[in-house]
Amino acid sequence: MSSPFLLLGRHHAGTWLIALQLAIGVVLCLQAWQAATGLQAARNAPDGIDDAGLLLVPWIQVAPAADPGVGDVLHRLRGVPGVLSATAANQVPYGSNAWSVHAWTPDRPAEQNVVSVFLTDEQFSATLGIAMTRGRDFMPREFHDWAGDQADLHANLDPAIISSALATRLYGDANPLGRTLLTAPGAQLRVVGVVDRVPPPTSAPATRDLAMMLPVRMVHAGGAQFLVRHTGTSDDMAARIRTALSTAYPAIVVADPVDMAALRDASLHAPRLRARWSVGACIAWWVSSLGLLMLGGQRWVQDHAQEFSLRRAAGATGRQLARRLRLEYLGLACVAALLGLACGGWILPRIAPGWRVAAPSAWAMLAAVAWATLAVQLAAAWPVRLARRIPPHLVSRSPSVRL
Repeated sequence: MSSPFLLLGRHHAGTWLIALQLAIGVVLCLQAWQAATGLQAARNAPDGIDDAGLLLVPWIQVAPAADPGVGDVLHRLRGVPGVLSATAANQVPYGSNAWSVHAWTPDRPAEQNVVSVFLTDEQFSATLGIAMTRGRDFMPREFHDWAGDQADLHANLDPAIISSALATRLYGDANPLGRTLLTAPGAQLRVVGVVDRVPPPTSAPATRDLAMMLPVRMVHAGGAQFLVRHTGTSDDMAARIRTALSTAYPAIVVADPVDMAALRDASLHAPRLRARWSVGACIAWWVSSLGLLMLGGQRWVQDHAQEFSLRRAAGATGRQLARRLRLEYLGLACVAALLGLACGGWILPRIAPGWRVAAPSAWAMLAAVAWATLAVQLAAAWPVRLARRIPPHLVSRSPSVRL
């Protein structure tokens, strides 16, 4: 039995090919929505610190013999007008320098996790706006200075503050406070507090928000990074800080201070690039699909002009032919949309579980179906217009149908 499709009834393979192409467009729409949603979620998600009013002095290039020391640099920074607090650490959130170690529990030594490690002083949590979710902050007597000797670092460790993700990874649902973890042979830590999150540096390996803070004060300024909480605009404060440090240490090269919010935005390069490529691929695919659909419809109408003319001669009006064509395009769009939703929402997640960042919502799927329907109807406008302009007397000029 032949298909009732006026436009595509004689080309079943072509019909399914067009439906497949439109279905791929629906899948690309879902993918673009997921990528854009993931980027927006990353921008708005709480990161465990207060980015506003926070500046990073990335590094100070200095010869070891001329190193002024972290304490002196912090004293200079706190003396700059507008500075509320200043701190130094081995690494900072969204920075370029990364420190990581393997951490595990005594009862599960084979399960070693890559953890981002922050060596902090007394002002670190307050300057970054880090709040405890469990336990306590470090006590003053628990801090000690570190001059760069790894053996000395491991020998003097005891208390540690860990992220919620690390607490869950190591201890599950159990209370992590007071429990122990190991970071090196003979280095045993005791969990005294838990924070929601400490963002890792952008160059850190895939730590998955696994982080810990240790009460270790950096001694050498050349190996530390400085954070400043301030009032006023970031540009003005960055200029003041650079002037103050350049004046105090004329032989030292100081990197330009960077706003923490800008660093966080720069850290979203990968999801931003993914969103741009997804949206661009979706737009390009739909432009090409609709162009081919319009050209294919035009070619079919031109090749079957006598058939349309015969229908007109039999009493069909141009409006009736137009309605019939639009209904057929609508049916094609619905089949393609359902195929695309099935593929994007059920088949692909099982074949490639990592292809999406979030399951498409009902509104996203509805929007994809609505767009596919609207776009196909827009593509149908041109062949519909051509079909309505075919006169009924054209059939009388064909020898095959002339009486």
